[in-house]
Amino acid sequence: MRSATSTSSAAGSGQRVPLLAAFFNRNFRYLWFAFVSSSFVQRMDGVVLGWLVLEMTNSPFLVGLIAAVRFLGSFLGPLTGTVVDRVDRRRLNIGVLAVRCGLIGVLIVLVALRRLEVWHLFAATIANGIFWAFFQPAQQSMQADILRGPELANGIALNNLAMNLTGVVGPVLGGMLLACCRPALRVWDWSEADMVLRLNWATFRPDQWYVTTHQGRVLTSGDYGLTWLPAPFGLPDTVARSLGLEGAATGVLWVYVVLLGLNALQLASYVAIRVQDAQRHHPSRAPIWQNLCEGWRYCWTDAGLATALIIAGLVNLAAFPLQFNLLPVFARDVFSVGAAGLGLLVAALGAGALLGSFIMVTLGSTRYAGQLMLFGTLVWCGFLLVFAFTPNFYFALGILALIGVAQAVCMTNITIMLLGRGSSDMRGRVMGIRSLAVAPLFFGSMLSGAAAAEVGAPLTTVVCAVVGIIIVVCVAPWVPKGR
Repeated sequence: MRSATSTSSAAGSGQRVPLLAAFFNRNFRYLWFAFVSSSFVQRMDGVVLGWLVLEMTNSPFLVGLIAAVRFLGSFLGPLTGTVVDRVDRRRLNIGVLAVRCGLIGVLIVLVALRRLEVWHLFAATIANGIFWAFFQPAQQSMQADILRGPELANGIALNNLAMNLTGVVGPVLGGMLLACCRPALRVWDWSEADMVLRLNWATFRPDQWYVTTHQGRVLTSGDYGLTWLPAPFGLPDTVARSLGLEGAATGVLWVYVVLLGLNALQLASYVAIRVQDAQRHHPSRAPIWQNLCEGWRYCWTDAGLATALIIAGLVNLAAFPLQFNLLPVFARDVFSVGAAGLGLLVAALGAGALLGSFIMVTLGSTRYAGQLMLFGTLVWCGFLLVFAFTPNFYFALGILALIGVAQAVCMTNITIMLLGRGSSDMRGRVMGIRSLAVAPLFFGSMLSGAAAAEVGAPLTTVVCAVVGIIIVVCVAPWVPKGR
C-alpha cells in the first residue's frame, strides 16, 4: 500500500502517476467497489421502476412521473451538502445504506406477499431520492478525503470509467433478470364450467389446452402442448391484469434481491474504509444556515468552482436531452431503424463514454482540468450539430461514439475541478450545489420534447448545440488557466 508520504510527494512533484495509481490506496479500493455497486443500483432500479409501474398501471404518464420523482432529492443538494460538511461522511453513508437496505427489504416483502401497490413505489422512490441527496455528496467528497493531486484525478477517472461501464451493463442485467425470472406461461386453475362461463362459450373447446402469458394473452394447443397458437378470445380485463401483476412481481422480486445484495456490498465497503486523521475533514459547529450561506459564497467567489458549476448545468440543459429523450425520435422518424436501431445508438454513445473515461484514466493528471472541461463541452456541442445534420444511420453511430468521448472528458474534469479546488471542510457543500445541476435537465427535457414535436428532433438538436456553444464561449474567459 502506498504511504501518505509517497502520495503527497507524487502530487507535489507533478509527476505522471501509473495507470491504476489510485488502486494502490487501500481505502480507495473499497470506495471504488462502493461506487460500482452504487452505480449498478441506480441503473437497475431505473429499469425496474419503469417496467413495474407500466405493468401495474399501463400509464406512460406515471412511468415518466416516477422517473422524475427519482431526482427530486437533488433539489435538496445545498442543504444536504451542508449536512455532509457537519458530520463524519463515512458514518453518514453507512447509516444511509443501512436504511436503504431496510427499505428494499420492505419492498421485497410486499412483492413476495403480492401486496405491492403503486403508491408504495412512489413513496419508496421519494424516500430513496432524499437518502440519495445525502449519500451522493458524501460519496463524492470522500474521493478527495482519501486521494490527493494526480492520484485524485486518476481516482475520479477510474470511478467515471466504472459508472460508464455499469451504465451499459446495469440496464441489460436488470432487463435480463426481469425476463428470465418471471413466469412465461400459466395454466388456469379454473374448472371447465368456470372457463365456459367467464369466457366465450361459443369459441371454447374442451379438447384444447389453454394457457396464458404473463401479460394475459391466451394461447391454445390441440396437440398436447407441442405447438401453441393465439386463442380466438381474451381474458377479462381484471383477470388479465392480475396475471400481469403476478408476472411482474415474480421478476421484480429477484431484481430487488440483487439490489439488496448490492446495497449490502456498499455497506460492507464503507465499513472497511479506515480514514486516517490527516485525511479527515473537520466538521463545522456554526449554525446550519450560516454554513449554507458560506457554501454559496464559497462556490460563486471562486472562478474555477463557479465555471465548473455553470458548465455542469449547461450540459444538463442543452446536451443531455439528446440521449434522454430525443434519440428515440431520431431512431423512429429520422433513421427509420426502430427499437433495435435505438439500442445501437445508445450503445454507441455508451461505448464512446467508456473510451473517453479510459483516456482520462491514462492522462492521470490535474493539469489543465479547466481547459479540458471547456474542450470536452465544446466538442460535445459541436458534434451535436454534426449529428443533427447526419442522414446516414451508420455515420450517426460514429458521431455518437465521439459525443460519448467528449462527454466523458467534460464530466470527469468537472468533478476534478470541483473536488480539486474545494477545501476539505467545504467539499460537501460544493458537491451538494453540484446536485442542483440536475434541475436544468428537467427543463431541458421538457423544452426539447415540446420543440421536437413542433419543429422536429434535428432542428431542436441544432438549437441545443448552439445554446451550448454560446454559453461555453461566454464562460471560457473565467476558467482558471494552468494547473
